[in-house]
Amino acid sequence: MSDQNVAHQMTELAAGYALGALTQHETRAFEEHLAEGCEICGEEVESFELTASALDFAASEAEPPENLLAELLTRLNGVERLAPRSQDFISIRASEGQWHEVQAGIMVKQLYVDHASGIATSLVRMLPGASLPPHEHTRPEQVYVLEGDCHIRGQRLGPGDYHRAETGSIHESTYTVDGTMFLLVAPERYEVLSSL
Repeated sequence: MSDQNVAHQMTELAAGYALGALTQHETRAFEEHLAEGCEICGEEVESFELTASALDFAASEAEPPENLLAELLTRLNGVERLAPRSQDFISIRASEGQWHEVQAGIMVKQLYVDHASGIATSLVRMLPGASLPPHEHTRPEQVYVLEGDCHIRGQRLGPGDYHRAETGSIHESTYTVDGTMFLLVAPERYEVLSSL
């Protein structure tokens, strides 16, 4: 076999070398060939390395599927993923649940109660002109206004507004002029004050 044929065979290995795809034996032989000073193969390797590098940057970023990590971890752990139990998820549609009138013009639809903490998540609807009696908070209270106007501690809150009252604080007057509905995350029971 002539030196030219050997050089031609080695040139064919340049792409595989640049990509790290040669066997250990082929890699060693190709590196020895390069060390002998073959400029043609050296230029070929450099050209393929530049192309491979450009391809790395040409690929657009893609988000992996949401469940890919969970599936991978499941396979790595050798544990089959358990199907979610229906009681792990609760949905209450707007037309579901019951409204209870707690006092004139004020209705509450309880969505969830955490019995361990005594904290309830509820919707509260107040008709125009309705007001809550003065009350002390035995735990923090959070209000997120969904509709209308809600006046708390001298502030008018509207849709998207949030209010938090800390444990031990007192709401002297909570009322609405035109009616309101808000999400309430608060103690299941309040300390109603007869007068201030």
